[in-house]
Amino acid sequence: MNVLVFNVGSTTLKYACIDTTNGARLSRGLIDRIGQTGGEAADHLSAARNVIDQHASIRIDAIGHRIVQGGAVFQSPTVVGDGVLAELKRLDQLAPLHNPPARSVVEAITGLGLSVDQVLVFDTAYFATLPEKAYRYAIPPTVASEFGVRRYGAHGTSHRFVTRHAIEYLSEHFPEHHRHGRIVSLHLGGGASATASIQGTAIDTSMGMTPLEGLVMATRSGDIDPSVPLYLMRNAGMSIDDVDHLLNKASGLVGLCGEPDMRAILDRRSGGDHDASLAIEIYIHRLVKVIGGYVATMGGIDALVFTAGVGENSSEIRRLATATLGHLGIELDAAKNDLRQSGVTACDISASTAKVRTLVVATDEELEIAMQTATAVS
Repeated sequence: MNVLVFNVGSTTLKYACIDTTNGARLSRGLIDRIGQTGGEAADHLSAARNVIDQHASIRIDAIGHRIVQGGAVFQSPTVVGDGVLAELKRLDQLAPLHNPPARSVVEAITGLGLSVDQVLVFDTAYFATLPEKAYRYAIPPTVASEFGVRRYGAHGTSHRFVTRHAIEYLSEHFPEHHRHGRIVSLHLGGGASATASIQGTAIDTSMGMTPLEGLVMATRSGDIDPSVPLYLMRNAGMSIDDVDHLLNKASGLVGLCGEPDMRAILDRRSGGDHDASLAIEIYIHRLVKVIGGYVATMGGIDALVFTAGVGENSSEIRRLATATLGHLGIELDAAKNDLRQSGVTACDISASTAKVRTLVVATDEELEIAMQTATAVS
């Protein structure tokens, strides 16, 4: 089955046409700076039409869309039909930068009258299995229910993909670990999140109602005392929008050292830059706390998985993140950690004496969306 995948960002549209029988890319591309001066498209609607036109000579059997936020309503891949888009629109406020443009692309393609099914694949769906003790916040249930305040998570499509491949690796090479299947997956990129899964079922994740909660990220603060925004609004004269911008766009690594790119920060750190060194220490400290907490929650761990831009490419971050975890059975082989292996789904970088497998798994959200789309329509 040929599935055309749309992965819509606030100002971008990534796409790929994938043959789900073998995972081959029939096409791929990016339309950038949408709606901006000098951008490649005036809006997401025209960008979507451009992509459809580019695929006029390719048979398209289905179209899959990455949707960041499915709320409590959409907990599995959903074929677009009567009432689906109206229901999706109600979730715009939970992901205002991502859901509306993604929905506009679905609407634009619907308006073209194509005779193919469209399927919505939600980043939050992998976390539909979270137990109530993990997704509920300690606030009155009336408030939580009326306003949808709960943990939804994010990066679920990536966590599902790499966790499945980790389980397959354990099954083939380490069946004693596969028996439990306790996995902590770390999606470390511009956004960063951790997820605890048992046998491919998510039981906890670090992002919350929005992607702001959890780990230190490129521009997001991650965990912070909930009173800090109130304090800043009362004492620093900040507005709601000011605080929103501060925590989402001007905090995290860029707030700590003025630089969001991990490669540049590590270079500065190696040159003795204090702010860069402190930023890395805080980043790693938060990461190690979450890993340890998830190991305790699951009663052990069988595999630790690194993925996404930083997780896949930074041997130094992997080394630092695991340096103090030897007591949990997590040990790296230095040579394997430094060796970049492209084209390998799961790369085992564990020391020979390690009791826990540490894996680097290259994430492929487009392929995951395509496979879920094919399953939904068939």
